[in-house]
Amino acid sequence: MPSPRRGTPNDGISLDRDLQPLISRRAAVVSLAAICAATAESLAQAPAVPPTRPQPMPPKAAPPVVPKQPVPGKKGEEEKPAEPEDISLETKDGVILRCTYYAGKLGKKAVPVMMLHGWEGQRSDYRNMALYVQSLGHAVVTVDLRGHGQSMQARLPTGDTRELNREMFRARDLEAMVLDVEAVKKFLVKKNNDGDLNVEALTIIAADFSCIVAMRWSVVDWNAPLLPSFKQGQDVKALVLLSPLQTFKGLTNRDAMAHPVIRGKLSTMIAAGNQNTKSLADAKRLHGILQTHHIKPPTDPDERRKKLDLFLMTPDTSLQGAELLGPGLDTPRAVANFIELRLVAKLDEYSWSERINPLGQ
Repeated sequence: MPSPRRGTPNDGISLDRDLQPLISRRAAVVSLAAICAATAESLAQAPAVPPTRPQPMPPKAAPPVVPKQPVPGKKGEEEKPAEPEDISLETKDGVILRCTYYAGKLGKKAVPVMMLHGWEGQRSDYRNMALYVQSLGHAVVTVDLRGHGQSMQARLPTGDTRELNREMFRARDLEAMVLDVEAVKKFLVKKNNDGDLNVEALTIIAADFSCIVAMRWSVVDWNAPLLPSFKQGQDVKALVLLSPLQTFKGLTNRDAMAHPVIRGKLSTMIAAGNQNTKSLADAKRLHGILQTHHIKPPTDPDERRKKLDLFLMTPDTSLQGAELLGPGLDTPRAVANFIELRLVAKLDEYSWSERINPLGQ
């Protein structure tokens, strides 16, 4: 397998041009130099501006950590990120999910990020990325989807448990993974009510087949009925899709692509290594479909940064899926800047509110 190399610009507009000014303005808070050379090739017709060559990430190390703020009242001491917490959640159909929660430190301004692994993956695939996002002050949940990692049992109505075998999964079993995402969302709502994060700015990072799961659950979230006294959905605002598949074992993203919000209004970043012909073609195909439904951003640089909401990255590597967030690539930095631009900068729009279900559910 060829060793991963940094992304190189294709025809189109690089993320450096659109996101780099934001990085510069926030350099004292977020240690994000230049991002991976990438493209948003269909979004504008202006010629590409050559990006500045990004600085290399530390080899074989967790992604860079932003400067920590002193603990109030303890001069000279620094506040450390909370230790990752392993938790168990149960879905509506009895699957026992094993997850890890990385608490943020921005309170009601913390963006919650849910990370879904690829087929035959597990939540530890995202450990370095989760620590990186946590170091920026945000809250992260990684989850072993049913039939993966430590999520290998389901509770029966009798109280007994049954073992899960993903090799036996069919389309209906994969469809049920939206219940896994819903269980994690319910956990995040509790953390929202504790003032630990803002669920209104929910972001999902997914890889290969779980991109379909993330998109299908987003439909469920946006179709949740609006109640006068309780907001129970329309929370997911951004998707990061790594080597996205459009079909897998009979599961498709067809319904999601027919939903006007999912295909045209959610901030979306798509990434695929350019050394895998099929993965690259799938990513470009999905980007092309979404591009026809997203509003074309203006050419004015400041307005463009505010409104550009669809990105395509094609780093020069054979790595795919969650591996795109590993050491040696600038994809983690680009994702962090995507969160900064499309979520943190819009928190005035995504205002925090308590979510108390009047039915007690």
